[in-house]
Amino acid sequence: MNEPTAPTMETARSMCDEPAAVADWLVEHGETVQGPVSVARVGFGQSNITSCVTDRSGREWILREPPPGKAVSTAHDVHREAGIISALAASGIPVPHVVGTGQTAGGAPFFVMHRVGGRALETERDAESLTPDQRQDIGRQVASILGRLHTLDPAVLGLPEPRSPYLERQIRRVTQAWDANGRDSRHDAAWQALRDSLAQAAPPRTRSVVMHGDFRLSNTLIDDGTVTAVLDWELAAIGDPLADLAWLLDDWRAPEDPAIVMPSPTRAGGFPDREEMVRIYSEASGVPIDRIDYYRAFSQWRAASLLQGVLVRRRKGIMGDHGAVDLDDLDASIETLLTSAAEHLKE
Repeated sequence: MNEPTAPTMETARSMCDEPAAVADWLVEHGETVQGPVSVARVGFGQSNITSCVTDRSGREWILREPPPGKAVSTAHDVHREAGIISALAASGIPVPHVVGTGQTAGGAPFFVMHRVGGRALETERDAESLTPDQRQDIGRQVASILGRLHTLDPAVLGLPEPRSPYLERQIRRVTQAWDANGRDSRHDAAWQALRDSLAQAAPPRTRSVVMHGDFRLSNTLIDDGTVTAVLDWELAAIGDPLADLAWLLDDWRAPEDPAIVMPSPTRAGGFPDREEMVRIYSEASGVPIDRIDYYRAFSQWRAASLLQGVLVRRRKGIMGDHGAVDLDDLDASIETLLTSAAEHLKE
């Protein structure tokens, strides 16, 4: 399938820079807006831009748009993301209500959702405010929600069944991204060796499910110990359930696990361990857990590749200051992930 194309945003201002235009758009789409609105970036995300829109009465909406200078690909196709969230509205998976989609005067896409109650747990400090019982309960909810997601009929998304297996597609796409961002890096030899081993050892196609693609604790909202919404659906696809599970497990870091540049709130401790998360997920999904070490190696290799893209964009200065990270720490995290991926692959 060819990637959709759209104008880049190098010459267009983002909606987050145009609060008056955001207010006008909201009114045009039937929302009650009192007075001028303010727009503020939120979250630690290194991909699409998330902003909170607040009017004079305190009512809030969430604005999602691609980063400046990025042509629209699957990962940055926010209209596609809005369609997926809308398709899941009656599924039992907690998602926000989508108000609508639009384009800036310069042709850049965006969409707006209602603000759901709760807050994201992005760092260890965020998690430290929870009681031990809340940490355990939230972990169980997260594993159960992923399991329930994987029981949905993939037809709910309205996407065509992919002709090639998920792992094959991902290895091909990640390789294309690495060719653009990583071939001159110090990690290239290790990355290439892993890529070859992962391609050769890939398990056969399993059942196809609705995948989130970036399912982790920090992509949920928590309110009084309850998961109120799952966010950031830009990588959702029809694909392999164990790849989704492995991504969650890799982010589900224990206090003794090495830290990487992307913070993991579970390093605060007190959450269910990975074995319990797998058990809860399996009971909720009915998916057999097989060759999970392969999938964790694949996930860490993929994560390292994504961080390499972030590193290149940060070095070019096209991502602004929001969510800025130390570039040396970012580079070290890529090495940590590739080393861990090689160890899992040996398993």
